[in-house]
Amino acid sequence: MRIVLIPDLNVEGWRSMALYAEQLQRWLPQLAPEWDFVIAGLLMPAWGRRPLFRFAARYLALPWSVARISRERGANLHHILDHSYAHVGRWLDRWRTIVTAHDLYPYHLLAAGERSARAHARNAVLRWVLASLRETAHVIADSEFTKSELVQWLGYPEDRITVIPLGGDHVNAPPMSAGEAAEVRAQLGVPRGARFVLHVGSCEDRKNIPTLLRAFARLRALAGEDLYLVQVGGRFAPFHWELIDRLGIARCVRQLSGLSWERLALVYRSAALMLFPSTYEGFGLPVLEAMRVGTPVVALAAGAVPEVLGDAGILVRDNEAEALAEAAARVLEDERMREELVRKARCRARAFTWEETARRVLDVYRVLAGS
Repeated sequence: MRIVLIPDLNVEGWRSMALYAEQLQRWLPQLAPEWDFVIAGLLMPAWGRRPLFRFAARYLALPWSVARISRERGANLHHILDHSYAHVGRWLDRWRTIVTAHDLYPYHLLAAGERSARAHARNAVLRWVLASLRETAHVIADSEFTKSELVQWLGYPEDRITVIPLGGDHVNAPPMSAGEAAEVRAQLGVPRGARFVLHVGSCEDRKNIPTLLRAFARLRALAGEDLYLVQVGGRFAPFHWELIDRLGIARCVRQLSGLSWERLALVYRSAALMLFPSTYEGFGLPVLEAMRVGTPVVALAAGAVPEVLGDAGILVRDNEAEALAEAAARVLEDERMREELVRKARCRARAFTWEETARRVLDVYRVLAGS
């Protein structure tokens, strides 16, 4: 059995998509050594990040390359590892092609109805990609939430969707020494003895950054002004910085990116809690990462986050800064609650491993190959 795995272009910079590809490339050959797994990707130089080159590579060069590799290697199945690349399936046998859908956010971008020339061009491409996703033989969804969206918004047959959660064991943080803790705080710019609230992810609209900032400002009033906010992985827009200034929290907000998984795990472990007010998640990997290392999570009950967090964190129903701040204050002030959340989170996170993800992906391959 020969399976062609199709990852994103290396210049995309989508860390969670790269992680998914890396973990499947690691585990699939270990679990099925008798099978041949072929990686059909394009390695682009740094200048490939430029929009025109990236567009040409994503929509022309990569599909052509994958189709050639499939023919030459005699592929039995193809697995497109990110729904953003579902269009590649148009160059392949659709009945031997699987796509992993991590979310259906492209549909919601279309539904937003933005009318600029740039949005019009983007939406034309999104419609084409979503139509390609609709035509594939089988879809792997990260969550029941994403499965429901595939059925509701794309009309994709429910019996051709398999839900396979992501793993979280790429982050591990054993107890830190005093020196390591001091080093992490120095890197973050958080004074010794101060606590910090963590947010991990991008700063795009669905991450609800204005609500995060307002909730943090309110939390400082409720729980004490020795609190800092550390945002990892995004880049605040100018209007975010303007809000930070208006709220009077500029001196206690930190932002950084480019951390290794090992370093990120130490940051999670050092945080007092993670605040995650995202309004849309196809899975919510940062939530699972925090659970894995025992960082309490306060999150908005939106998208797939409730599936991941369960009762191992605090889910807030109202998308209001006040509600998020009050929930976070309870976690900071109630040590027994905090200890119970940490215990539940670590226990629940143990069920989410990349080995199990890969094992279930193999089951999909076997079923599709047999049909």
